[in-house]
Amino acid sequence: MVISYDFKLIKSGKEIEVYKYRDKLISRGLKQKPKLKKKKQVDNKPKAGSPYFVEIEKWDLFTYAKVNAKREAEQLALKEIKQHKTKFSISRTRTSIRRLVNANPHLCKFLTLTFAKSTTELSKANKIFNTAMKRIMRRLPKFEYIAIVEYQSDIDFFGRVKPDGGSVHYHLLCNIETPTKYQDVRDWEVWFDRRYWKHGFCKVKEVTKITNMGAYFCKYLGKDMTDTRMFGKKKYFCSRTLKKPVEMIRTEAIEFYQHYVSELEPVFERTFYSEYVGNIMYSAYTLSEEVQLEP
Repeated sequence: MVISYDFKLIKSGKEIEVYKYRDKLISRGLKQKPKLKKKKQVDNKPKAGSPYFVEIEKWDLFTYAKVNAKREAEQLALKEIKQHKTKFSISRTRTSIRRLVNANPHLCKFLTLTFAKSTTELSKANKIFNTAMKRIMRRLPKFEYIAIVEYQSDIDFFGRVKPDGGSVHYHLLCNIETPTKYQDVRDWEVWFDRRYWKHGFCKVKEVTKITNMGAYFCKYLGKDMTDTRMFGKKKYFCSRTLKKPVEMIRTEAIEFYQHYVSELEPVFERTFYSEYVGNIMYSAYTLSEEVQLEP
């Protein structure tokens, strides 16, 4: 069944995003794509005896130049397509993280995990990280987190290039309980390293005075998402028990907007163009308090 709509609303905790599609309806559902007929390859090379026939050496030289120019054009087009896909993938990842963070406002501790020994192999580092998370959850069943994977700088403190590149490290938003006094926090970090992390050092900071935590988190971490070593790799991990952003369309979206959002001033709005759906009006709002939706 295909569903069409021109109004979409996404609720991530108290943060609301509204999309109004101006030029065409958006379709969702199963659609059977028409089968494309295969084009027959035609040999355009003139045959011997033809008035257009030239010596084989001249033809091969002409063909080589033509094929080479076509190959260069194709490689340039593929490079541009790859850059576009990379930019789109990073943007989509940041949007997913932002919405997930805003949907879970109880995650208010910023935790950074680093390795004592340089660890540049991502699969090895992720295995160590996942083991540490399981170790925590066995002792603290209510522990939840969102973690972003990054590489440290390839240049050390003295300006020298690191032979194997920067080491992997992790930034987490989580709900782990920590002391409030400075010295107690330093002691807690040492205890956490020995009890749970066991492979290096941790730093913890409480972040509770940020209005849009998701936007803050992505802005703070987004500078390293273009690292080529992360291409095709999982860029973030999270607990399976986290609340997910809620997407609404058609009547459900309109009713929610009219009841909770219509009288609010947008914190951000703009109109942008998409080559697939045309002009889109986007606006973002912040509710004064969380609205619980019925399951």
